[in-house]
Amino acid sequence: MPQIDVPRLYRNRCGVWCFRLRSGAQDSRLSLRTKCELTAHILARRINAAIDSVKGNGMTSKNPKLSDLNIDLDSLRRYEIDVGRGVFKATDEADHGRMMDALDRIGIIPGGWSPKPVPAPVPPVAVLKSLPLDEVAKMWLAERAKKNAPRTLYAKSRHFEDFASRIARDVEINAITQATVVGYKSALLMAKQEAKTLDNKLMTLHDLFKFALRNGHYTASNANPVAGLFILTKTERNERSERYQPFTPADLRAFFDPAAYKAGMAEPDFYWCPLLGLYTGMRISEATAIRCSDVKLSENGVHFIFVPKSKTTAGVRNVPVSSALVELGFLDFVAEQRSKGYDRLFPDRLLINYSYSKKLSERMKDYLIERKIKKTGDCKSFHSFRVNVITQLANNGANTPQVMQIVGHKSTKSDDVHLGYVRELPDLKQVLDGLVWPIDLKALSVH
Repeated sequence: MPQIDVPRLYRNRCGVWCFRLRSGAQDSRLSLRTKCELTAHILARRINAAIDSVKGNGMTSKNPKLSDLNIDLDSLRRYEIDVGRGVFKATDEADHGRMMDALDRIGIIPGGWSPKPVPAPVPPVAVLKSLPLDEVAKMWLAERAKKNAPRTLYAKSRHFEDFASRIARDVEINAITQATVVGYKSALLMAKQEAKTLDNKLMTLHDLFKFALRNGHYTASNANPVAGLFILTKTERNERSERYQPFTPADLRAFFDPAAYKAGMAEPDFYWCPLLGLYTGMRISEATAIRCSDVKLSENGVHFIFVPKSKTTAGVRNVPVSSALVELGFLDFVAEQRSKGYDRLFPDRLLINYSYSKKLSERMKDYLIERKIKKTGDCKSFHSFRVNVITQLANNGANTPQVMQIVGHKSTKSDDVHLGYVRELPDLKQVLDGLVWPIDLKALSVH
């Protein structure tokens, strides 16, 4: 800050300029009520001029007191000068003249006044160059395809598409920050999506950025931008998971009432798949995808169904065809479909979202309501047959490895259970033949 050659002018610790006058033993101070260096300089010169005028008139050789000068600070500075902010104000023509005179005298400050510093512009935060988000997502999905089932892969691709459509798909992945993901989460909340659905989408994004971090594609941060944004904890998610309810004996009698069943579930997959679920414990996606070539005869004389694809690796298995299914005419139906040259048992069903089960799932829901089996709040569906099978097998004394092999579960020790495929089929068929349900097989038979 250059020194200002004006007597009695100083600036206090708050940056406000003041005028100081010592008169005898009295030391007086007057705040000039400005932080503008130029304005303070002009005001001080005018006060000094007033003091010199009093002394020049011979009133006293000593400095007068400030109170003797009758200084009206407001009248002294009716005009306003703030060069730093570019402010120049005057109230009337005389005031304007004084302001212009003050501006003409700017040169009396050695080195000029210190203008208000202008802050340097803040440079934008540099975003490290990175691959486009879409390109990284393609590589991520290609890797997921080596691990996830087709339906899971499809769900993840749909989740990513939802994110890209709401946020952006043509940006570099490094441009995505946690604030971006928070914005996406807020959009889903505003759309009133369920907490579990929302978290599923966030988990997909978390997996994407985990891949990107691991492979060096995301370098904007060392942290996953999705971390910490989930709504539910793992425990809360488990607590909210729907628990499929088994069908009661009354439910099964109503469901498989011969007249109602043959009329309401007349199409081949509608008719056979629920019966397969009830006598094998198959998942709906497994039952609807059976190929004619998957129904085989073992060397020891047991017909079985090979399940080549499933939800887990343990789901790839051989399931014996129980005597009840044979009695119902299942093997005859398979032979008929083969004779027609069909590859799949239910060729009329299209592959939708990597499954052939859409039509059956929709029909099952309507049929359960029609038969007054499914009520509001019930969690009963095709999967309920699986619950029934597992429960009755355990009640009949089947050991855990046998049950796991039939339904395609992993054991509690997380070991895949593949007990001999064909070698164990006679034993497993005997276990399945122990399933007894309150339905009339003879009346249901297609023979």
